[in-house]
Amino acid sequence: MSKLLSTEFYKLLRKFVTILITTIAFSVAGAFGSMSATGTVYIGVSIFSCMFGLIFCGMTGVFISQDFANNTMRNKLIVGHTRFNIYLSYQIAFAVLAFLMTAVFIGAYILFGKLFSCIEVFRTDQPAPDVLKVYKENFFKALPVYLVAVPSLTTLGVFISMTLKNGLGGGVTIITAYTLNSLPLLDEIFPENKLFVFINNVLPSSQIFLMEKFSAESDFSPLKYILFSTAFSVVLITLGYAIFRKADLK
Repeated sequence: MSKLLSTEFYKLLRKFVTILITTIAFSVAGAFGSMSATGTVYIGVSIFSCMFGLIFCGMTGVFISQDFANNTMRNKLIVGHTRFNIYLSYQIAFAVLAFLMTAVFIGAYILFGKLFSCIEVFRTDQPAPDVLKVYKENFFKALPVYLVAVPSLTTLGVFISMTLKNGLGGGVTIITAYTLNSLPLLDEIFPENKLFVFINNVLPSSQIFLMEKFSAESDFSPLKYILFSTAFSVVLITLGYAIFRKADLK
């Protein structure tokens, strides 16, 4: 396992600067977009965080699919690595990277939002101080949810790429991530439908997208959504490994 992890972290480290710069650039764009639309960075953070998480999900699928396309996956089995260790090494590496980049994204998002707030043009559209106070409090209550939900989305990227077992996994992951971006709208279209309410509570991407709404509820509990994201991850990892364990890679 240690050799597999070191290999995956080394591969990601070679792309770390690119990923870091892209993350910061996206956070700057998100902060600018939020400030332009609402005058405060605290409104809109959930939408941009959801987009960031789904982009990371797609990236995970693309990276792993490349290992199938160039036979790296089969070579790992030939030298004696177990399928469990292979699957888990991918999951750990991308989850750790996603956690770190989520922290960077949110930190840069708030930092640049503060800088943009010093520009006169952004001051006119801010909500009333009491409303802004609520958004600030909700943001910091929801922060742990973002830090867990975004890494949990990598389990979907790993699941799709490891079960398809070919270079198409990356494309399918990107399409799936794009589709998930529209699911939170079901909450607005069918607000009383228990199935859609359940989906939006359990699915990490929907959680993130709707977190500003969820965190405004009087009984809001970050632990509830963290547990849902954790359960989502456990189920996908277990199911994904069960499929990959019996897969024919010849």
